Amino acid sequence: MHTVPATRSLLVAILAASLAACTTDSVQNTDLGPPAAASEVATAEPASAPDDAAVRTAAGERTEARFCPQASIREGTSTMQNKDGDALDYQAVIVNAKRDCRIVNGQLQITVGVEGRLMPGRAAKNRTIELPIRVAVVGQDGVIYSNLGKLSLPVKKGGTAQTFRYVEDKILIAPAAGGVVVYTGFDEGPPKQG
Repeated sequence: MHTVPATRSLLVAILAASLAACTTDSVQNTDLGPPAAASEVATAEPASAPDDAAVRTAAGERTEARFCPQASIREGTSTMQNKDGDALDYQAVIVNAKRDCRIVNGQLQITVGVEGRLMPGRAAKNRTIELPIRVAVVGQDGVIYSNLGKLSLPVKKGGTAQTFRYVEDKILIAPAAGGVVVYTGFDEGPPKQG
């Protein structure tokens, strides 16, 4: 006879625990790893040693950002192919772009991670290639930040597809409340003539 109240109490406890785990106060950032200052923030402050102010300042300089721009792959830049005549040498494809944001010394630090796959083709030769990956931050007034990175990867004749990752972690811009987008993609430069 006491089964219904016990079950109801258990359901109420589970519901309360689930609601306590939910947060809606801050933007959920895609996690690219633990924040560098996590150990500093968790450290308890001792009474009054000479270095206390420096420890508190270092812990307060890196905090979670309330706004983190969306990261996306720019249309038409997700695939890069190289051919030897009509035969495919290799093909690289960007499949995902992630970002993580922190406030560092009053600036918005954006770390962007790009994931993709490199597949050798029929005409592949054993060598190392460089994939040109562009990361750009665009605001309402135009480009705020742009960097062309190079990722070196081995290509093997008769090899299988491999996953690659590229991380851009030097983006520092003024904090924004919106209107900013992070674009990623391959940037092979202007088309070759001739």
